[in-house]
Amino acid sequence: MKYLGVLFVFLFIFSVAVLYIVIGEGDLVNIIDVTEHEESLYDDTKNNGTADNFLNLSVLQPLPPVSVSEVVISENWHEFTVYVYDFESNDIFHGKLDDYLCGVVFAEMPSTFEVEALKAQAVAARSYYVYKTLNSSENERELHRGADICTDPTHCKAYISYEKARNKWGEEYISPLWGKVEKAVTDTSGQIIVYESEPAIAVFHAISNKNTESAENIWGGNVPYLVSVPTSESENADIITNFSTIIEYNSEELKSKLISNGFRGDFDKNPEKWIGSIVLNSSGRVDNIEINSKLISGNRMREIFSLRSADFTLEYKKTDDKFIFSVKGYGHGVGMSQYGANLMAREGKSYKDILLWYYAGVDIINIYEKPFP
Repeated sequence: MKYLGVLFVFLFIFSVAVLYIVIGEGDLVNIIDVTEHEESLYDDTKNNGTADNFLNLSVLQPLPPVSVSEVVISENWHEFTVYVYDFESNDIFHGKLDDYLCGVVFAEMPSTFEVEALKAQAVAARSYYVYKTLNSSENERELHRGADICTDPTHCKAYISYEKARNKWGEEYISPLWGKVEKAVTDTSGQIIVYESEPAIAVFHAISNKNTESAENIWGGNVPYLVSVPTSESENADIITNFSTIIEYNSEELKSKLISNGFRGDFDKNPEKWIGSIVLNSSGRVDNIEINSKLISGNRMREIFSLRSADFTLEYKKTDDKFIFSVKGYGHGVGMSQYGANLMAREGKSYKDILLWYYAGVDIINIYEKPFP
């Protein structure tokens, strides 16, 4: 019995030590590794998919994962086959990288945009793909059923095939626009954005106001090339559809929305007293807002009230019992602004000018010509 007691104590101490190591390592990863936030690092100019599509994927049998050795040698990128999980059909399709990118650019940016803006989008999308391929976790590959990337824009990047676009809008309309996108992709073939020789996670959004947003303000991780920079959409608001939007809720609707999303606190009988101070961050977006003496972040308010961005004002109109959100821009605001890129292209800027403006301190290399570590 004496020895059994000693053994029990030893096993208990060993278990606690293992648990401590596992929990500690997990916390460290969450703090220092921005890739933990990749599920949030999406372009939200589209809304044809949600994270709910991934809830039941654990029951699927993942396909054999692509070996990293296939992609780290630059000479292989010419022949590398892209494997993509289509979340709508629940199938895997494959093809060449640039063929896949044509479908991404067509789905993510209006094909009527300037060619240099489309080229910038192509390089950003290629960079994002390379980053994801080299940095995807085992868990992500399971979510993608073993594929490199998926077609859910809330998780990876939107995608549409030529056939689907043709069936939806007609051959006559689609053919010249697809050709325009295809040229933007082929003219930049192999080009990606790198920061200190590492592929960049080139996120983007639709519209900013006066400044883009920093990754740190959105996801908490400092990414040196995803910082706030000036952009010119506010000066051209009259030619940007839905640059400004208005959303209204009456007092009961606003109260119900807050409570159903976990807000706890007493509501004064007078709705005029519900809203307190609004603090802006360095990019001009709402950092936090005081509601019934409790603080809620601007990004959380955006989620709760389905606002197009966190660049908003909020006022109460007593005569109509309306809380009015006045919103500018569209998207999380991080990285390249697509409408800002188009405005720069109209001014004669090249796709390289655009990328070097919106992604601070990066370089542009060709993975077919220059290996990266």
